[in-house]
Amino acid sequence: MPEKSHSKPMEVSPKRVEIAGGLWATGYRLISHAASRGSLWLRARMSDTHVGAHLAWVVLLTGALAFAAIGVVSLIRLRADAEEQATALAQLSRQQLARKLDGEARLAEARLRVLFDEAHRQTRYLSQRQDVVKAIVSANSVAMQLLLHPASVTGELDAFLVSDPAGNIIGSSRTTDLLVAREAIARLGLDDRIVSVLTDNRRSERRSDRTTLRVMPDDDRAIGMPLGRTIAHFAMEPVFDDFGDVAGVLIGIRSLAPSEATFEKFSSIVNAGVLVKDGDLTLSSGGLPTFNFHATTALADDELISASGGNRVGRCAAHELGLLVCTHVEASEVQEAQQQMLRVSERQAGALFTWFLVLAAGSLGILVSVVLVAVRQVTRGLPQLASAAASVARGDLDVPFRAIGVGEVRSLGQAFEVMLANLRESLGRTRTLAFFDPVTGLPNRASLRIDGTEALTSRRSDVVFLFIDLDRFKSINDTFGHKSGDMLLGALAQRLANFFDSRVRSNEINAFRVGRLGGDEFLAILDLTATEARLQRLVEDLIRRLGENFVIGSSHMTVGASVGIAIAGRDGATYDDLLISSDVAMYEAKRSGRDSYAFFTAKAAALMQERLAIEKELRVALSEQTLNLLYQPLFSLRDGTIVGAEALVRWRHPTMGDIPPGKFIGIAEDAGLISELGQFVLERAVTETAALVRDSSDLRIAVNVSVLQLEDPTFANRIEACLARADFPLDRLEIEITESVAMRDSDVVQRQIVDLRRAGVHFSLDDFGTGYSNLSMLARLPVDTLKIDRSLVAGIHHSVEQQAIVRTILALSQSMGFASIVEGVEAAEERDFVIAAGADIAQGFFFSRPVSFDMLKGMQLTRALSRVTDRSENGVGRSKAASSR
Repeated sequence: MPEKSHSKPMEVSPKRVEIAGGLWATGYRLISHAASRGSLWLRARMSDTHVGAHLAWVVLLTGALAFAAIGVVSLIRLRADAEEQATALAQLSRQQLARKLDGEARLAEARLRVLFDEAHRQTRYLSQRQDVVKAIVSANSVAMQLLLHPASVTGELDAFLVSDPAGNIIGSSRTTDLLVAREAIARLGLDDRIVSVLTDNRRSERRSDRTTLRVMPDDDRAIGMPLGRTIAHFAMEPVFDDFGDVAGVLIGIRSLAPSEATFEKFSSIVNAGVLVKDGDLTLSSGGLPTFNFHATTALADDELISASGGNRVGRCAAHELGLLVCTHVEASEVQEAQQQMLRVSERQAGALFTWFLVLAAGSLGILVSVVLVAVRQVTRGLPQLASAAASVARGDLDVPFRAIGVGEVRSLGQAFEVMLANLRESLGRTRTLAFFDPVTGLPNRASLRIDGTEALTSRRSDVVFLFIDLDRFKSINDTFGHKSGDMLLGALAQRLANFFDSRVRSNEINAFRVGRLGGDEFLAILDLTATEARLQRLVEDLIRRLGENFVIGSSHMTVGASVGIAIAGRDGATYDDLLISSDVAMYEAKRSGRDSYAFFTAKAAALMQERLAIEKELRVALSEQTLNLLYQPLFSLRDGTIVGAEALVRWRHPTMGDIPPGKFIGIAEDAGLISELGQFVLERAVTETAALVRDSSDLRIAVNVSVLQLEDPTFANRIEACLARADFPLDRLEIEITESVAMRDSDVVQRQIVDLRRAGVHFSLDDFGTGYSNLSMLARLPVDTLKIDRSLVAGIHHSVEQQAIVRTILALSQSMGFASIVEGVEAAEERDFVIAAGADIAQGFFFSRPVSFDMLKGMQLTRALSRVTDRSENGVGRSKAASSR
């Protein structure tokens, strides 16, 4: 039980205060006079070395303080002798003081909550800062540390940790073993909270978490807390990428320090000490001296907690985790009581204390004289060390320094030499991280800006910007994974550097600088005498060289390149102008067919403006849902009935007119709108066709889905909810995916596909035969149908090779139990061939163009294909023969 204070605290009488004050004033004047005289003498003797003077002054001050302490002890002894005769005690209105301390304790507890609230606010702010978001999205642990460490210092947090979307710790503001940190987080029970923040979180309805926990020894070091602190507040904020998906969680850690500035300030305002207690353990304090007492809130209205010795009393307020925040004051604030006057001889006490001070001053002078002789020998080498340290503090790490002196001074100088060498090495590593891309080793965007600006400023010949964007790199990432993609980028960067280096040696170019802008984009800055013909040959050689095969591990990979060319002076004068011009030219190269190049032209700029305008209007169209759907009927090649329809998006703009899908779908992919567009098509298709599907026996509706939609962990649930709202049968929906998506090494994607197939949704493999067509994985692909791409069907009656390929695919499909759909049938000969080859279903302009929903609804679902039977008698015979087989 806590010790309750019910006694009257002793008070010093006015006379005793007067005696003690007089003795102390006399002693202070004598010590100050001796210190002043000693300082003047010391400066006169040590004018040749400031360091020696400082050390001697420290010794003088230390001696003065020591003797002052002895004087204070003597005063305390005199006071104690006087207080032995104190007989009168006073009783204070305890209830009034208890209420006052209660209010102050609650205010102090509120400050503790505000302290942790500020840590949470700082964490939320950082989780939305673009540079931090980009570092977390890219899983760049070095960039995370460079950004988060300064933020933790300025925000007064101990550390930041970063988790990826799977809940794994991938970054920290300190140099920390991330595996150990993850284990510590698990021991603290934070892993479930992190998963909760990661799950079903949206930018529009942002959800975070926070908690205060006890931290066990060893866990504090693991998560970046100062050693010895046992209470910490953890603020967990989601980090969203550009698509609104959760890219990770930023965890801010703020521990309770032994001394907090907020408690110090509060103590000075209310003139009371502050303690934060965990049982009998004091975690933090502020203001007046800390005293030991057992904290509790189980007190009556007029009870106070009394410190051991009875000289301080306090009250406590409860905080989470069972912590108590207490305020305490001198027990002398309990109401004044009568005191018995002490009869002490002021003259005798004053004389005694004066003799003591005289002896103290003399001893102090002797001490300084002895120390002065030693200081001059010991301090040799310190001035040079101090000067070098001052230069380092100003940021000059190139200051020359060599350790001299003897003993500890020399050891200190040698330690400074080692520290200076480590600082220089760390600065070199920091510069490397700041100006070079960690994946490829090439200069990064910041370094390219500096070099490009310098090249334009000091150019003596033409400066040319080549904006290089890789073609088909996304497919490689989707198929082989990001690790292989990074290895490919490294190999390609080396090939780029070697290519331009060989052209310097052959005098085709004077100098070059090549770097990575980000993603699959590179920039080459060339110094050469530029002519269009010369640049064409150079860029054609570059594209051809980059298109050669790469061997990454056991895999063979090929990529293409689209190159935009901008010439300084003609296409821009500044680095930014030329970068934009070359970027515009690169998009023109992609538009013309990829694996090509283009010079910057006004027309290309206009096309870019058109592209930006389309992107802007597409956002409006998606927001207002003004896009339309057409349906491409799917016909059975066995009985000629319509067995399904593929939903196709169309856009008729009020001023731009009909915008073809080939134009705006590519823009949607580049602008990050493809997921929103795909969701619109899906919801509109199932809503429009639900009644028609329910009334038919086997009609299916097919929609295309992008990998970004499948990577959303909530995609399967949203599909099922959408179908339920429209009362659309699950087994009548067919989702079309590409080969790269089906083979994607992603737990999220594969789980979405498995869940939807289990619910009854069908999957088809779109554009089969045009991708990597990994036949060894075909049996394991989670699909029901293979769709043969139109490029293999067009003109098939003229190509023996195409016929062989299509027959092989159809035979493979039949043997593995897949249904088959042939796309792009536009001629009777093509129809006859695919029927004879054993295809199940076909679509194309030969049978029907894409139609509106009303037209689809009006078509007879069971009528025979008139065009199958009335085009040619031979075709009919082949159809019947194929059907009989």
